[in-house]
Amino acid sequence: MGKFYIYNSNIDNRDYKNATVIFNPNITFDFNALQNELSDYFSNHHQTSAIIFLHCSTINKVDLLIAANFNKIFKSIPKAEEISLSENIFHVSYYKDSYQFSSKDKFIKRHFKEIINQGLANIFIKNGGLVESNGISHHYVFPSGKHSSKFLRTANVLTNKSEIDFIALNTLHQFKGIDFNNIYCDTLSINVIAYSITHYLDRFGNSKSINIESFKSYNGIYNENSIFYEDSIFLISASTSGGIIYYLKDKHPEIDSKNICILYYLPIDKNSHLALESVICNLLLHDKLKYGIEIYAQFKVNQKCVFCENNSSPIKIIGDSFSLDEPIINTRNIIAKKYITKPIKDFVETFKFNNKTGTSLKVSYSEESTIRKKYNLYIDYENIIENISEEQYKTHREKIDAYVDQFVPASLKYIIYLNDKGSLLLSEYIHERIKKYSNNSIQIINQSDLNENSITKDTPGSVLIVGSCITNGKNLLYLSRFFRNHDNIRLIYFIGINRISDSTKQRELKSNIKYGLYGAENSSFIEIENIFCDNLNISTPWENELEHLKDIQSSLDKSSTFIEKRIIIINEFSNIKNKGGTTEIFYGDINENELKIRKNSAFFNDNNYFENVTQSDVYFTISCVLTNMRNNKIDGLFQTNFVKNLLDPLIFNRFNDGIIQASILRASKNEELNYSISYKSSENMLTLLKTFIKHRNEYQGEAIIEFLYALSIGKLRLFKDHYRILIEELNDTNDKKINIFNTSINTIYKNSL
Repeated sequence: MGKFYIYNSNIDNRDYKNATVIFNPNITFDFNALQNELSDYFSNHHQTSAIIFLHCSTINKVDLLIAANFNKIFKSIPKAEEISLSENIFHVSYYKDSYQFSSKDKFIKRHFKEIINQGLANIFIKNGGLVESNGISHHYVFPSGKHSSKFLRTANVLTNKSEIDFIALNTLHQFKGIDFNNIYCDTLSINVIAYSITHYLDRFGNSKSINIESFKSYNGIYNENSIFYEDSIFLISASTSGGIIYYLKDKHPEIDSKNICILYYLPIDKNSHLALESVICNLLLHDKLKYGIEIYAQFKVNQKCVFCENNSSPIKIIGDSFSLDEPIINTRNIIAKKYITKPIKDFVETFKFNNKTGTSLKVSYSEESTIRKKYNLYIDYENIIENISEEQYKTHREKIDAYVDQFVPASLKYIIYLNDKGSLLLSEYIHERIKKYSNNSIQIINQSDLNENSITKDTPGSVLIVGSCITNGKNLLYLSRFFRNHDNIRLIYFIGINRISDSTKQRELKSNIKYGLYGAENSSFIEIENIFCDNLNISTPWENELEHLKDIQSSLDKSSTFIEKRIIIINEFSNIKNKGGTTEIFYGDINENELKIRKNSAFFNDNNYFENVTQSDVYFTISCVLTNMRNNKIDGLFQTNFVKNLLDPLIFNRFNDGIIQASILRASKNEELNYSISYKSSENMLTLLKTFIKHRNEYQGEAIIEFLYALSIGKLRLFKDHYRILIEELNDTNDKKINIFNTSINTIYKNSL
């Protein structure tokens, strides 16, 4: 919950392709908070061509304030960006009725409506304003009688004060010149917008009391007893037709259309001119600027609904609520043909353990050269490229050589590599291969050393941008922006492993960095390998485990040797020699034997993996399989507010290797193992847990400690009554290793609903 609302906006402008907008809803600047919020923001978003501050007109000399705090505010910006950034900072002040621009801000003024619309759309989309079902199990029925598998729900997005204030300010500007004493909202949830509007009015000298009420959408309109005061404005949360405006006008002709606004509008039925005049944010997909929502199917009262015909359950939307007692819960299984794909098997086959080089697939590590959280899955590309001549990497080496020969041009003058050792080694490998064929003296430059004097704007030729692995492409976007005014330079992006989590994000990245002076294919993008990995920028399962174990240890009267040993093992993952965990990443069995995979596993191409893989190789495979499931919005693990997809507990019976079970537990997300929301699933899980406890000294229960650990951190959750049965079972075992997590599990039980 930040003090500022920060977002990126694309702009149809030659000099400024995009901008980072910083909206300050307050009457002062908290620069310490801004520094932290920008650091968090730029850890997940790329730097843009400009920074635009939107600030209250009551703040004096904003330019001097920003200049005085420049180094503090933009500490997270790469060095190569600092000079150009300082020259491209703009300030726009807001008043009660409008924004005010300086003469320097002409390009902003021209594009400002679109910039604001993107900010409003961003709030809606990122906060889940578009509620979706797959249309198979259920769909939605609106108050107007229309049926659809999706709908707009503004209530979902009003969670952050700075974002609420941003919506409210732009809504207030919609009513410029209108004197009002009453604000009517179509649903209770958007009353917060109305209250924010009154705060702005107070700030700008209007101290009168404003009455705020809800008129309950269509029900309030059709109610003949509804009375609306003349000096009123009306806020409509969302609409796909603008029909509610016509209904208001028809039933209450005394209301002027200028006094009505729709916060969020998606013109599915038709593009109503009356509605568009009243819209704060148009959500319609903007192909050129790449934001918005695609039109989706709706079925009117007099039309056949394809969802109903396919026996999909209709859920009525009543105001802000649903006629739904509990979420729809599905259990999902790992279907081999669908999710354990050949690309995953082939990738792991190439980079898994071998006796000469070890494994390149590791866990819980981050490059020394990068200031970021650890990777859950870490691909040690330095190890790969240092041993590229080994037979293990023959396929990868041949692909690199072929792509270098095909795509690296004779005009190459510079190789710029991302700031990690693997990227440097890949750059040197490429340079060694091409230098004998080139007439140019090719310079190799670290991205962090790049500045405006490194390559002049009028330099002709080609630049090869080399990355070992990319997780989100942020650094490539930095470089794309850096070269935006180098019209004579052709860029070729050359990536060893593209591990961005899904195809949509991969397409978006490629589209953004390839686009330029000559259109969508201005630059080239080459990737040697491609795999979908979970790249969320949060603490890894092992960092979470470390904190949990320290908490347990500190609560004990006598330190546990078992816990102390485990803490040492996890800390060793950070050792620069290890560069992540490969073995002992899971708890062993009850006799402290390491979990190993048996023969005939569905997760590998053949049995050659047997005794030739590390635990991290197995975990990497399982994690990628679960990522595939999350990317499936139809019948996978994709979650919505009203549909919860759980991993079927019987997966742990079907895949009975302890190492597979442990991998699933570690790689899954909390909501995928939350069986507390389904009595039947919890009952199935409890039955399995009792079996694992009973057979803890046999292979059937070899992962019991991993299951108990998952229960102790609240990742694996049961129905409350089932905890009591489980705890009784655990108390009867009288085994120190089994009971080490008992207190934590008891705490979870007591705090359960």
